[in-house]
Amino acid sequence: MNFICEFHEQAWKSALELLKPTPAQLDHGLELHRDLFCMDHFGFLPHGCWNHTIVTKWDEFKERNVGERTLEKRIEYMQYDECCKDPECADRFRKAMAASGLKCMVQTVAEGKSREEDFRRMSCNMELLRTFSDIIAQAGSPEEIKRVNDEGKTAVVWSVNGPPIVGELQDLEQELECVYDWYRAGVRLMHLSYNRRNCIADGCTEEADAGISDLGKELIKRMNEVGIIVDVPHTGRQSSIEAAKFSSKPIMASHTAARALFDFPRCKDDETLRAIAASGGMVGVYAYGSMLGGSGDLAMMLNHIDHIVKTIGIDHVGIGTDLCYHRKWPDEVYAMKTYPNAEYSSRWWGNWKSAPHTAPKKGENSYGSLAWINWPLYTVGLVTRGYTDDQIAKIQGQNFLRVLGANQPAR
Repeated sequence: MNFICEFHEQAWKSALELLKPTPAQLDHGLELHRDLFCMDHFGFLPHGCWNHTIVTKWDEFKERNVGERTLEKRIEYMQYDECCKDPECADRFRKAMAASGLKCMVQTVAEGKSREEDFRRMSCNMELLRTFSDIIAQAGSPEEIKRVNDEGKTAVVWSVNGPPIVGELQDLEQELECVYDWYRAGVRLMHLSYNRRNCIADGCTEEADAGISDLGKELIKRMNEVGIIVDVPHTGRQSSIEAAKFSSKPIMASHTAARALFDFPRCKDDETLRAIAASGGMVGVYAYGSMLGGSGDLAMMLNHIDHIVKTIGIDHVGIGTDLCYHRKWPDEVYAMKTYPNAEYSSRWWGNWKSAPHTAPKKGENSYGSLAWINWPLYTVGLVTRGYTDDQIAKIQGQNFLRVLGANQPAR
């Protein structure tokens, strides 16, 4: 195994110590990962590549009293830019992609806060696709994914975290017209809501548990027609169940977990899981240690997969990590990443209130057993749990290809 850095080696060892595969299981799992169509059902291309330029700009922005919200956005966009411009960052991007062994990934490219901000995030991802066109390419159908893979590249399917709805609530076509634009741009999955209530559906952090609005029903109908998968990982319980009912195409919860194992807002209860499966859809299990409960590690993620497979069947399960590979920021940089007296806080968008959090081992998501760079060992983990090769193939990508194909518009 060629390690990108000491933290990759540390994460790899952490997962092996946890899984304890036999030599035969390890070899078979790694071979499967190389040969199968393996994908991340929701994640991020490597982009957290800090360098001297970003650290310097961070200090400059703060000295100029740039607001925290502006600082956060500028640094985010700079990380994309530096990944494309800085040779060291670009080399790390390539090595991380190669180490993952993924044939495809769903990449979130917008947050649904505003069309202007969504376009800016999309443009950053377009720059990544151009810069690394020899190893990644955008795809929007099973046929396009195969074509990209046949060229020896990783296919990237675009997702957005919220609908491009203007919210004036005066004219239906005005509200829905951008759905076509997002599809043309390559978006194939769309959240109905993200934690908070919008004019479509309740988010999973709202205390109320309202269902889909009339506008939401129209949006789902339009998404079905256009060819964008209805995705409900951050959507409330009742809204998720109703989305599965109102959709004429299979829906997804691309990155979630089982509430039966951990009572957390982002997790789905068994009734919701069954509703998604009944639509013909699928559920991806995330790799966030603090949102898995229990040991908060790779073993716990596998426990969630086991439960969901037993609840709704092998044909409806996948893995959507909600993670990416990023270079570890040095301790002195962490020390300066504070903004005293700032009114703005991005935490409100994903405020879990008094919801329980587990406290996984330090660095578990980034440098422990769940690290995104450990993707080949996720497959090894499935081998150690006794899944057959055919079952692993479904979990690792075949289920998604079926759902994506079923959502394609009529030609």
